[in-house]
Amino acid sequence: MKTDKEKLAWELQAYGMSKAQLMAMVKEQSFPGTEMMFAAGMLSDAQTIMDPEFNDEGWVSPETANRARQYINCAKAIMFGLMNEERKAA
Repeated sequence: MKTDKEKLAWELQAYGMSKAQLMAMVKEQSFPGTEMMFAAGMLSDAQTIMDPEFNDEGWVSPETANRARQYINCAKAIMFGLMNEERKAA
């Protein structure tokens, strides 16, 4: 079992923030019931930063690719969290 410090380290590398910070951001920046659209927007952000027009000569730097990976992980965490809440309610 992971320690709290290990869990936080994983969250920071996966999301670029703690999961608690991620969920607080979702609550602050989306209206209730629109969380899936917020997550979809994060996936669009990931696509945008990897677009050749955004990157010089079409190359994606390691930093940009990592940022895209973090956006995608954030979006998946939001979606899976909502799906788990719906399952519990059913």
